[in-house]
Amino acid sequence: MGGEAKQLPRIDFSGVVPSKPGTGTWPAVRAQVMDALTTFGCFDAHYPALAPELRAELFDGAVRPLFALPADAKRRNDYGADKPFHGYLGDIPGFDGYESLAIVEGTEPGPVRDFAGLMWPDGGDHTGLFCDTVHGAARRIFELEEAVRRMVMEGLGVAKYHDALSASTWHLLRMSEYKAPNAVEKTVRYMTHQDTNLLSVVCQHEVEGLEMQARDGEWVLVKPSPTSLVVIVGNALRAWTNDRLHAPFHRITVAGNVTRYSAILFSVPHDKVEVPDELVDDEHPLRFRPHDHNDFVCFCVSEEGGRHEDKLMAYCGVHDRNE
Repeated sequence: MGGEAKQLPRIDFSGVVPSKPGTGTWPAVRAQVMDALTTFGCFDAHYPALAPELRAELFDGAVRPLFALPADAKRRNDYGADKPFHGYLGDIPGFDGYESLAIVEGTEPGPVRDFAGLMWPDGGDHTGLFCDTVHGAARRIFELEEAVRRMVMEGLGVAKYHDALSASTWHLLRMSEYKAPNAVEKTVRYMTHQDTNLLSVVCQHEVEGLEMQARDGEWVLVKPSPTSLVVIVGNALRAWTNDRLHAPFHRITVAGNVTRYSAILFSVPHDKVEVPDELVDDEHPLRFRPHDHNDFVCFCVSEEGGRHEDKLMAYCGVHDRNE
């Protein structure tokens, strides 16, 4: 992809109504989505449904004040020892300057209210605004994620699985802070990785830092804009589609003296990931064995998993193609 991989594929969703699949520009956008996700594994969505005003309120009125809380308050974002990556992340070796909080099922009002109650036990007028803003933005992002997931099912000719996959999927809303290094040189705040989940939708504020790796190894810096969201394929969807979609490596690097913030919605399979029979044929032999998603995530963060660049292939790959 050499010289053409200077920016992500950009797809205009302004003519797509997520609640009315197949109408408007849906078919044309679906073709662009499939091309982008099979070749690059991600794209930059022009998505004015998440209004710039709501995006600004999300970061300035909700996310920044959240990270200004004392560390003890943020550590209350805990879902138990068996779910260490569902809540607060901070002070992690190798992730200097990175801090993150998350809401399980953050697209629903109840979990957002519960989260706000943990962060601000005494309540206050600002908590209602926090809940309305975070839930409103998360719902808009979710509508895009679900539309893209449906387009993938349609594009592969397996739309009949959409409802079942949706029913077996949950969503994690993660808000992150990447502290400014106060230096001209770029500093890595989140190391190179592939996402483990189905789809990730990244909402950036004003400070750039997300870098996607093209198949030829070139790094592409994603420029934030007030109307764009970045959609990224994770290894769970790569596995489910029998390797038809590409799960790209990406990282976060920052420079300068302005702290970076992001809000990311992850769609995550509840249990087993298994390739549908329709996606296995002579041209596309089975690439991945059925596997429990949580077990795969545990493998990725284990010492053994750390030895492998392609963790999905190492964990459940079918090695029968003379590789």
